[in-house]
Amino acid sequence: MGRCDPNTPSAQVARLEGTALVLEDALIVAYDAAAMLSEMGISKVEICGTLAESLALLDGGLIPSVALLDIDLGGETSLEAALVLSKLQVPIIYSTGYDAVEGAIADFPSGIMLNKPYTAEDMSRALARMGLFESAL
Repeated sequence: MGRCDPNTPSAQVARLEGTALVLEDALIVAYDAAAMLSEMGISKVEICGTLAESLALLDGGLIPSVALLDIDLGGETSLEAALVLSKLQVPIIYSTGYDAVEGAIADFPSGIMLNKPYTAEDMSRALARMGLFESAL
């Protein structure tokens, strides 16, 4: 029986790299998401609580490796940020606490939907579906 070497390709788990953008108006949810992304390999997470904050970062030159956008930001949506991220070809994960969002997201660029509350396992599955992460879960 051979030894299990964590450095062999078959034993490695693909990890995320770079910076993630989290646009979420609920701070506790944003910090939980940031922790999940960091555990998966993201080296820096930019947390924005408003659409304006996210647009300022993007206008300033941020091109994240992945973005997690809450659809409903309490009086506004993340649509404008999603459109900018889509033009930059940034993979997008959307999150929502609402069941019926079909019509509300009709104008949003394509992405993966996570329903709140979500777990690290849910996040890793979403990233795996996008081809960004190989989950060991």
